[in-house]
Amino acid sequence: MRTSPQSIDDPVMRRLVALVEELLPNSAQRARVRLMGQLFALEQEALETGADPGTLRSIRAVQNVVRRSDPLMGA
Repeated sequence: MRTSPQSIDDPVMRRLVALVEELLPNSAQRARVRLMGQLFALEQEALETGADPGTLRSIRAVQNVVRRSDPLMGA
């Protein structure tokens, strides 16, 4: 299934991901764990409120970036 190009090709979303990828490796591990907790809560809220599929994909993409940036999370 092809996703909406708007969620993938949006320049603001690309900048957001680039910023997270650039700054996250320099964050403390405890901060990354806290961020994952917040992202999980945000994902649950999005699921409960019937958020747009693109929003869920964005949340999950950021979760993946956080996981990959932290070797202690089993990346």
